[in-house]
Amino acid sequence: MLNRFLVLLIFAAAFAFAQSSQSVRLKQAQEYANQGKNKEALDEYRAILSTDKDNAEAYLGAGNVRLQMKDYKLALDNFQLAARHNPKLTKAVEGEALAYEGLNQKDNAVAKWRILAESGTAEQKTKAQTHIGILLGTTAAAPAPTQIAQTPRPLSVPAGEGNKFTYDSPEFKAGLAAYEKKNWGESLKHWREVLKKEPGNPGAYYYAGVCRFNMGELDNAAINFNRSFDFPERGFNANYYLGRIYEQKNENAKAIGFYNKYLQQTTSAEGKTEVQGRVARLSAAASAPATPASAPASAQQAEPAPADDPYACNSLESCMKMEEKRKQDSVAAYLESLKNKPLTVGPEKIVATEYGGNFAFASATESGSADLQKALNLIQKKSFQSAIDALLTVRQKFPGTPNSMAAAFNLLSLYQYLELHDKVIALGNSVLQEPVPEPYKSAISYALAASLVKKGEYQNGYNNLLNVKEEQKLGPTRGQKLALEAEIAARYKPDQGSPEILKKAIDAETDRIKKNELRMKLADLYVKLQDGPAAIRAYKEIEEDCPPNPSDPCNKVFTELGDRSFLAQNWPMALEYYNKAAERHRDPAQISWALFQIGNVYRRQGNFKEAVRSYDRLIKEHSGTYWADQAKLYKDDAIWQESNQGVLKNDR
Repeated sequence: MLNRFLVLLIFAAAFAFAQSSQSVRLKQAQEYANQGKNKEALDEYRAILSTDKDNAEAYLGAGNVRLQMKDYKLALDNFQLAARHNPKLTKAVEGEALAYEGLNQKDNAVAKWRILAESGTAEQKTKAQTHIGILLGTTAAAPAPTQIAQTPRPLSVPAGEGNKFTYDSPEFKAGLAAYEKKNWGESLKHWREVLKKEPGNPGAYYYAGVCRFNMGELDNAAINFNRSFDFPERGFNANYYLGRIYEQKNENAKAIGFYNKYLQQTTSAEGKTEVQGRVARLSAAASAPATPASAPASAQQAEPAPADDPYACNSLESCMKMEEKRKQDSVAAYLESLKNKPLTVGPEKIVATEYGGNFAFASATESGSADLQKALNLIQKKSFQSAIDALLTVRQKFPGTPNSMAAAFNLLSLYQYLELHDKVIALGNSVLQEPVPEPYKSAISYALAASLVKKGEYQNGYNNLLNVKEEQKLGPTRGQKLALEAEIAARYKPDQGSPEILKKAIDAETDRIKKNELRMKLADLYVKLQDGPAAIRAYKEIEEDCPPNPSDPCNKVFTELGDRSFLAQNWPMALEYYNKAAERHRDPAQISWALFQIGNVYRRQGNFKEAVRSYDRLIKEHSGTYWADQAKLYKDDAIWQESNQGVLKNDR
């Protein structure tokens, strides 16, 4: 009886220790999250899940951290796992809704908010109704104060409910300080940093646009302003600056359109007076016949438009129509010229750049070739912004020429490398509005589809991918197209054949490294679909095809196989792969994780001496690391278990 009583007491103590340990870890993770220490918080949640894969609170906490990091895809995965392990956890449903909003998947977000509107807490019901109204456009936003020349200051718009972005961070304030001093270049650096941390922040786009406008970078400024309309209090001012930009480009119809939008929103008397004057001048210029500048004023008023000018006009409306006709005729002439010069339909010359993309010359002898060569030289020197400026020059100086089309392709390729997906989408959509010959059409459509997928617009990405012909001069290969199609299917409708699509992409890929990268995607997809055996098979295919001195994804596969085996409680296989990861990995963080897990495997098997030996090695070889600190705690537990092992075995 005494032995049984001791056994019960020890089991109760062990259970209490485990529960207390998990509780402490959850609190520690939350403290890290509150302090903005996202990596440390995620490490804590990962440690909890390594021993308790069903812990819904840990999945929820990890989702909240990733939501703060704007890693919406992984946040969504965490929230879904939290809801799966605890269907009553309404906070997980709220997290899913917010993650879908971050991914711009409005329909899915509304569906989740509706669940909360019916079954959430009173606070969640109110919140859900607000978000549904905003997403469906039934909740009107309060009109923002308007003034064109107001002094920039940190906005009083807080982050949180209903506000996706912050406008009072230290980096934002630093950008404003430089802006107020009219130090445009310095201010621009801060806006880039803000956008790295908060992609899409309309305030950063607005001030970056003003800086670039004042620096004379009109095209880049226009791109920024078009992303800034949602900036509270002064985003409407973007219309004023866009009007100024198009006025300087002599695109008067566009300038007038933006000026009129500004006039509808501003309450500034000074701003209205200035812009009304500009609209009047531009309208008068549009309605006046074009005459030589040296002609006397009376002659300018009396001379009719030349009879042989096919684009003559005498009113704002007719001039807008003639401008549109001029553009259409220019495109038609460009396409006709391609028929007469077959070499310029496809690139005459393609150069592989150091960053991995292709650089195209439609013609090495025609207009724009010198600027294209300048851009290529700048790319090879990694002067990317200067290269972008040179390519934009080709687009501006030689519209409708073969090299202008090549410049568009080169810009898209460079934007993708720099992960400027908003610019890829804007330029790609703009170019594809005109008739584009192959192979440019397929290459541009593929680049556009890839960037749309990166922004979470899976349906639009798939629609563009339908227009892509593979294996052409500028790509993509069949394997690349199938891989992107599989990624869309995996994220948009993972249960509808996406593994099979990805397998076809793997079969079509001839490059060994790229083939293994696709296999890793297939394995990750199986994990998402909760098909553990299929995931392990895919990981093993990578292992079997790894070279003697592997790099990612080969190195990663050992850790993944170890983790999969650990979750399946296949201890021999887990030990095999964690040992391989510890031996072959070069990343200290991965090695320390593998050693930590080796100790955990031994502890799970009841081999506490080997567990202590592995923890000691980790503590000695990786002192001061997170997992070494965790090993100290687990070592103490293993020693306790070892010292009480005899009592447990005497229970008969």
